[in-house]
Amino acid sequence: MKLGIIGYGNIAKKHLAAVAELPDIQVTAIYDKVDIDSLSGIKTFEDLNAFLKEDLDIISICTPNGFHLDHSLAALSRAAVICEKPLALTHVDCQKIIDSARETSKNVFCTMQNRYSPVSQWLKKITQEKSLGELYLVNVSCYWNRNKNYYAGSDWRGKSALDGGTLFTQFSHYVDTLYWLFGDMKILNANFSNFDHDEMIEFEDTGIFNFTLDSGGMGTFSYTTSCYEKNFESSLTLIGSQGTVKVAGQYMDRVEYCNINGVEPPTLTANDNLANIREVYLNAIAHINGLKSNACSAEDGMAVVKIIEEVYSYR
Repeated sequence: MKLGIIGYGNIAKKHLAAVAELPDIQVTAIYDKVDIDSLSGIKTFEDLNAFLKEDLDIISICTPNGFHLDHSLAALSRAAVICEKPLALTHVDCQKIIDSARETSKNVFCTMQNRYSPVSQWLKKITQEKSLGELYLVNVSCYWNRNKNYYAGSDWRGKSALDGGTLFTQFSHYVDTLYWLFGDMKILNANFSNFDHDEMIEFEDTGIFNFTLDSGGMGTFSYTTSCYEKNFESSLTLIGSQGTVKVAGQYMDRVEYCNINGVEPPTLTANDNLANIREVYLNAIAHINGLKSNACSAEDGMAVVKIIEEVYSYR
């Protein structure tokens, strides 16, 4: 399949590296408003309309969050779309993308590659099998560092209209993990603060919210980008009637504690983010070809945006 990419920043380069090992995908075109260094065998465009005239099967949206709506709608006129997270910054805009996909008979997928990590796949298995019994309590902790250099080198990070907020840009993958494992939730309350990014961002750098899961259980999600010097961890703790589990690491990528009735602690391969991104493409292609897949749908992408919107309604 011929793949085009809209946006050529850090995320797009990860997509390029990931699909380079897939024989069934060839990147043939890239669009960005800025001049792109020569890329072997790939046409580059500074004009979106010219880019969209290319013969493409899939277009990946790798632009800042606030552009996802317009770029997805434009791309759907030509090809299937794989959109980086978040699908859009409001569920209303997500619905516009979904409606356009139906009108054009095209597929839309959301890039939630963390679903394909070995730890996430194991968590999905034990939750589907109800190994933990009745779920009582969920705790998510996301503690990272995003310093002045991170924001100074960007014309969109930290801006409400293009970034949307810390939950959208830094931690939507972990909101998605909750949704993917347990389904929808109700937000009970939320609190926010901007401790040390006053001149860099237009929203919070730290937040905490409490929720109940529609499937049962309650939880807390706390996050910050104000850790001293470097990222600390992203962790998920699950406490149920038949077991307790904690996964941690910088990207929630290792099992730190496992005590489940009748379940041995798993031996898992190391997390590989590029391999996870490859799975996004492999599952999207399988779905397009009418085969069984675990692709992240646009509807799932919208569900995550709705949860974040509900949290931010407490601002």
